[in-house]
Amino acid sequence: MKQAGHIAASLLSVVLAHHAALLPHEYAHSFMAWALGYKSDPLVIHWGVRRVTDVILLIDIDQRVDYAAMYARGDGFAAVLVGFAGPGLANGALYLVSLWLLQRPRVRSSTLLFTFVFWFNFMNLGNFFDYVPIRTFAPTGDMADIARGLGVSPWVVLIVLGIPTATAMWFFFARTLPMALGRITASSSERGMIVTVSVAIMFGYFGLSGIEGYGRTSHILSLLSLCLIPVMLILCWPTRRWMRARIEAAW
Repeated sequence: MKQAGHIAASLLSVVLAHHAALLPHEYAHSFMAWALGYKSDPLVIHWGVRRVTDVILLIDIDQRVDYAAMYARGDGFAAVLVGFAGPGLANGALYLVSLWLLQRPRVRSSTLLFTFVFWFNFMNLGNFFDYVPIRTFAPTGDMADIARGLGVSPWVVLIVLGIPTATAMWFFFARTLPMALGRITASSSERGMIVTVSVAIMFGYFGLSGIEGYGRTSHILSLLSLCLIPVMLILCWPTRRWMRARIEAAW
């Protein structure tokens, strides 16, 4: 019964953390456009249609920003700021805040609170990964607007934003994940579930963001992301020696 409660709490935390990371992302775009004079009401965004996927996953949510108006005025830098506001300012700041919170004694003393903050950290990281590298070479979207607004190649965007994203990804799977496994539960089955859900969501859900509608390169990168799922499961499985050592260090 206790284990079932932990699993239910973890799954609820995953959904709530996803909302808590994605809504600031979309509103950061919207408020930046409003601040620059390209939107009259920053609170107006598109929520999608009323179906389960929109309620739980927020798949069709959109910032409702008119980038074409920025380019029409020759204001490419405004497009850069608005495009960067979501993943860079909102998710970037929230990622760092959540990483700091995971070290706070008050958070670490509460399993429920720690679990939510852990997944919140994860979801903000996922909002980096689904842009860099997955949709960095897409002809449309935030990364395309950043490259177009700056007048640079997507390769420049990949290098500049890819280095911190790759570092954060490594830190999550090498440090944050094993620490969380040690703090959240001592059950081997629950630890296996957390690793499985983390890998599946990161490389399946976020990694699939470029599978359709974002060009051939993004499509290929999404397929490669799927191929990483079994690799990461093997590397990060809780019974591996290096994972056991870091899990024990978190107690």
